[in-house]
Amino acid sequence: MDKREALVERLLGIEMGVDELRWALIVEGSIETKGSSRTPRAGLVHLIDAVTRTTREHSPDRLGVAVPGDLNRTTGVVGMGSMNLVGPWAGYPLRDELAYRVGCPTEILNDARAFGHGELVLGAAKGLENVLFIMLHRGGVGGAYAFEGRILASADDRLGEFGHLTVEPGGAHCPGCGGRGCLETFASGQAIVRRFRARSSWSPSGVTAVTEAAADGDQVAVAVLAESGHAVGIVLNSLAAAFPTQAAVVGGDIASAVLPWMEDAIRIRLAERPGSTFEPDLLPASLGVWGPAVGAALTVALPSSSTRGKEREA
Repeated sequence: MDKREALVERLLGIEMGVDELRWALIVEGSIETKGSSRTPRAGLVHLIDAVTRTTREHSPDRLGVAVPGDLNRTTGVVGMGSMNLVGPWAGYPLRDELAYRVGCPTEILNDARAFGHGELVLGAAKGLENVLFIMLHRGGVGGAYAFEGRILASADDRLGEFGHLTVEPGGAHCPGCGGRGCLETFASGQAIVRRFRARSSWSPSGVTAVTEAAADGDQVAVAVLAESGHAVGIVLNSLAAAFPTQAAVVGGDIASAVLPWMEDAIRIRLAERPGSTFEPDLLPASLGVWGPAVGAALTVALPSSSTRGKEREA
């Protein structure tokens, strides 16, 4: 191995998803390999064990972990708010525990911010500087914003929680934030299914069943998906009025199923203020479900990323 090869870092990103544990290994700025497994249902310890096994299998120099909930990126501790995983996560020192187990510098970040970073560097927004990101998941809606080519972040990693912007004051209760009528009550997979069930005579098993019903001509399904698209469009239109925006990227684990039914409604909303805002392009995410894992890996390569030690006191 020559000196140049010895300096090449292996960056592993892992998304701790509600349904799947996804990972991507980045070498020299490209995805070398990726994969997934079912998320353990038994709780915190089993999920930490699964992340540890996956990391050891790939022997990375640095590890980034995307988390579906609140956290503190400075301390590496899971926050006291929403965490869409089974287990007593509030206050858990996730970063330091993983760094100790896997023996390499480790960072944790919110999955939506990781998604945005992945799409910004290697995905649909590559080459752009000012971009809005919306991540549609089965259990929630996340977001991120890139300004001058960098995802904006805060210590508590809540900068970009567009899923909890109000679309309908006094609307449906959101179990995630406690508010009413936020985007998540319209556009998460669970919300789409819930809104469909309230207006239909049958109960679909999941959001894919709703899109299949729409394809079969079910007008309730078509209407519910269009309403979800309008809600996404309202939020993106409002954000584009406040922030310089070249494009809006929509992804997440349900995006490939729902976006074709929501796209027209989103575009209608984005075009509503041509006199005061530059209408951004609407782009589907190009990394598919791998965006958060890719972004988590790429984030640990940033100069500002902390390099937590490989060991802790026993």
